[in-house]
Amino acid sequence: MRLMLGTKVVTLFFSCSALIAVAASIASGQRRGRNPPPNELLQVFAKDDRDCVMTNGGLSKAVSVRSIQLAADGTSQLLIKGSGSCLCGAQNCGFWIYRKRGSESRLLLAGPGVIKIKAGSDFAWGYRNVITQSHASANEIIVRTYRFDGKEYRLTRCESRAYYDDNGKTTKVPVSRPCSGE
Repeated sequence: MRLMLGTKVVTLFFSCSALIAVAASIASGQRRGRNPPPNELLQVFAKDDRDCVMTNGGLSKAVSVRSIQLAADGTSQLLIKGSGSCLCGAQNCGFWIYRKRGSESRLLLAGPGVIKIKAGSDFAWGYRNVITQSHASANEIIVRTYRFDGKEYRLTRCESRAYYDDNGKTTKVPVSRPCSGE
């Protein structure tokens, strides 16, 4: 009897853990799925990147695709992120967000190399902001915020968070500064 109760508790624990993981991914606006990358994506790449992708296994090997829920109407968009040497460098990989309607795909955002992408909490024109992080160096990250303008996403904020002050002295807490040149 005691062993049976223990098994039920363990089963309940793992069931609850799985539900929490699913709820957390939905709450963050991201869901994993098996979506093929749109063929139009190849045309967005620079010629050298396109050639690299095509000679190293094709588009499906060069990118990862997942759904991300950005639209307030509950529809999902495609988040495509580079996943190989053709589209990545120094841990930062290019990314693209597409809206798919029927058989048509429309590019909403082509972003620079990033390590993280998430849906923000603020909305504009029925779409959540997109927030990304990129490595700038071992002790600095770049955080960018993109806002939908009714047709596509535009960069609205760029912030450098570095563990050094204006004199180059190491700090324990990141110092935030506006990005230069963006």
